[in-house]
Amino acid sequence: MPGFIRDLGPATDGAIAVWDADGTLWTGDVADDFTQWMIETGEVRGRAWPEYLRIYRDDAPAGCRYLLHLYEGLHVDRVAERVEHWWRHHSRRRWILQVVASVRHLADAGYATWIVSGTPTDFLLPLGRVLPVDRVLGMDFELDPDGRITGRHAGISCAGAGKAEKILASSGGRPVAFCAGNGDLDGPMMELARQAWSIYPDAAFESYSRSRGWPVLPRGEDFVEEAKFL
Repeated sequence: MPGFIRDLGPATDGAIAVWDADGTLWTGDVADDFTQWMIETGEVRGRAWPEYLRIYRDDAPAGCRYLLHLYEGLHVDRVAERVEHWWRHHSRRRWILQVVASVRHLADAGYATWIVSGTPTDFLLPLGRVLPVDRVLGMDFELDPDGRITGRHAGISCAGAGKAEKILASSGGRPVAFCAGNGDLDGPMMELARQAWSIYPDAAFESYSRSRGWPVLPRGEDFVEEAKFL
């Protein structure tokens, strides 16, 4: 466990500890992996996938929102059922063990442990079964009166600057003691924290992190860059 995390001490003021999910708790991307599986099973339309990749490449927060479009018309209960099945049988996360250990340590120290991600919230709810997670903030599906997904997001768009906005709107004024993230989309919420931690950043975000005085967990020799746009 890094010393700067131990130095945070026990939570005494209702403080929150925050982690990004994809690229921070694990390598790879749950939203992509689950959606590709849903396309393979025929429950999600695959023809919109190339457009999602194009939008995400040019504007990542817009890409996070556009992904919801692929689920238009599905009932939210069906998505929850498929999410649960996928996590139990297909997820195969490549966990970053030092980061996982930090979640457990800060939960034991009394911090409110939040996962804040551009991935749809519903895709990450099973995390509460394997980690001491108090709350998941992600991209929320807008639903019609029958519980079917409209393809749009509800509330604050939880990507990039929206992550920080959603934390502030949800925290009730409690301080953010700690935040771990891995890239530009996490920078705004990392700025909220007393102590931030940069996980496996690329060269540009590593330079930015060091300029902010944030400790860096560098990529190992076995790290494989996500081939999202190759």
